[in-house]
Amino acid sequence: MILHPLNCSGSSLEEIGRDMSNLAHTPFILDGVKFASVEAFYICLRTPNPEQRLQVAQLHGVKAKHMGSKLKKKFRLTHTTWMDVTFELGSEQHHQLVKRAIRAKLKQNKKIRKEFLKTSPRPITHDTGFPESRFTQLPGEKFSLLLTELRLELSWQCRLRESLRRLVGLLAA
Repeated sequence: MILHPLNCSGSSLEEIGRDMSNLAHTPFILDGVKFASVEAFYICLRTPNPEQRLQVAQLHGVKAKHMGSKLKKKFRLTHTTWMDVTFELGSEQHHQLVKRAIRAKLKQNKKIRKEFLKTSPRPITHDTGFPESRFTQLPGEKFSLLLTELRLELSWQCRLRESLRRLVGLLAA
């Protein structure tokens, strides 16, 4: 049986694919900072000015994407700092931080998390309908891998929680 891939992008034909896009308005808090979208978090990493980061944190959708493009051209950062840790944009450390942001989004948006878990075991893709820039700091393939890892991780957590509930029920009986 061939499984139809889940396209996690703003151009997805499925609601859950659009909800899993970084552009989606899916508010979450990471390290005490509230973001309107994962894209807002991603752009904040490319924004050296703390006050500007607070403004960027409120963006989602096309506005977030356009602001990101504008700031990327303006600052041309190769390194950034988050919570007093400096790292290279596009590095594994950067990608793991984005993964933490997506995890926070999923944990704090129960409906989206539930719908996302239902997509297992479908492969995940990131097809925006446009060619990927060779300068991207989070390639679509890596983004898809992060989402696949998170879906597996959250699925195991749900199964473990359910098993523990059953065990406690048996012990209490």
